[in-house]
Amino acid sequence: MRIGLLGGSSFLGEHLLRALAREGHQAVAFSRQGGRPCQEHVTWLPAETWPELCLDAFVSLAPAWVLPDYLERLASAHVKCIVVLSSTSRFTKQASPDPRERALAQRLVDAEQRLQQWADEHNTQWAVLRPTLIYGHGKDKSICEMARFIQRYGFFPLIGNSAGLRQPVHCDDIVQVCVAALETRGWPSGSYNLSGAQTLPYHAMVRRVFQAVGRPERTLNVPAWLLRQMIALARCLPRYRHLSSAMAQRMSQDLTFDHSAAREQFGFAPRAFDLSAEDLPPVG
Repeated sequence: MRIGLLGGSSFLGEHLLRALAREGHQAVAFSRQGGRPCQEHVTWLPAETWPELCLDAFVSLAPAWVLPDYLERLASAHVKCIVVLSSTSRFTKQASPDPRERALAQRLVDAEQRLQQWADEHNTQWAVLRPTLIYGHGKDKSICEMARFIQRYGFFPLIGNSAGLRQPVHCDDIVQVCVAALETRGWPSGSYNLSGAQTLPYHAMVRRVFQAVGRPERTLNVPAWLLRQMIALARCLPRYRHLSSAMAQRMSQDLTFDHSAAREQFGFAPRAFDLSAEDLPPVG
């Protein structure tokens, strides 16, 4: 198959391109950030100037709200199947005290609705994949940031019992669903949650990170207001601008989702949350 990909330069995109190549598919990756090196089975094209081409299917790993700008180009490419990465954040951040998070959740909702409307009008099969907390290969912005903090400071701050449930999902399991959706036809168009196989409290997730980095577990229970201030200060640094004070509040909230529909349609069989050295950021 000839498969288009938006977001190929993301860490998920890199692994999806490799998986498609292993399966013998030809990928056309559209870059919003300039050219990319030559790769076997991959043709890189600028996202803003698509040539005339036909694609069997299309995957978007870019932020979901980017895709609507390209939908008419997909129509001209005669795409009949679209797989789009969204996030369960569209639910978990809708009532966030942080207006930026509420805005992000609404952008996800709007993007999903626009995709569904367009796909229905163009008789195009579509799947919106909504992962929970993504980790893997030392490049995510959740578990890796936690690991870096522990490596640098030797402790991790928690609020209250921090017993909110989590289901971390490995990026390779998301890639496998993308490939299955592309290679298996006949599944019903719709949205599919992708949660990890293991459900564990937030504090237990932190404990796993301590174990993975080889540090003794040292957590510090701090007042919510203090942690919010710590996060606000950290956001002054470019690498931490994605953090939100609302993250502290969610430590005690259950953020769990059923992935049975993805299992039934795509054979989704996620792994347990067992961190390997490959899943951690480099020390330093």
